[in-house]
Amino acid sequence: MSELGLMDFIKDAKSRIEEVDIDKAESLLKEGYKVLDVREPAEFLSGTLENTIHIPRGLLEVAADRQFPGANPQLRDGRDDKWLVLCRTGGRAALATDLLKKMGFKEIKNILGGYDAWAKANKPTIVPNDEDSLVKLKQPCLVNQ
Repeated sequence: MSELGLMDFIKDAKSRIEEVDIDKAESLLKEGYKVLDVREPAEFLSGTLENTIHIPRGLLEVAADRQFPGANPQLRDGRDDKWLVLCRTGGRAALATDLLKKMGFKEIKNILGGYDAWAKANKPTIVPNDEDSLVKLKQPCLVNQ
């Protein structure tokens, strides 16, 4: 068996998810879709979409877990909400979209081209307040031994 790389994982995830271009994403926002930005804090602080929830990709499982006391209530309780997932170019968001589908999110789509495509098309962006950008775990993530 050959070794797998990042692009293999992204290709695999993309085979199971729905992606929308930025024009479709913009129209879905008007229909009430929420945006989940899975980029790292420094990326998020450089600009994002308005009313975005920021949870870095590496914290998604914790933030969305129904049993974890420190989960993010907006995400944990949002399985029936409509979501668009955003990263810089779409790869991490594809992985995140696939993961969240596996965790029971029903109406979730990846924004093709990510924030780079959104900003390049001169779609509306904001620079978030850094107080809202930092994700903090309220409970340690311990595995029972």
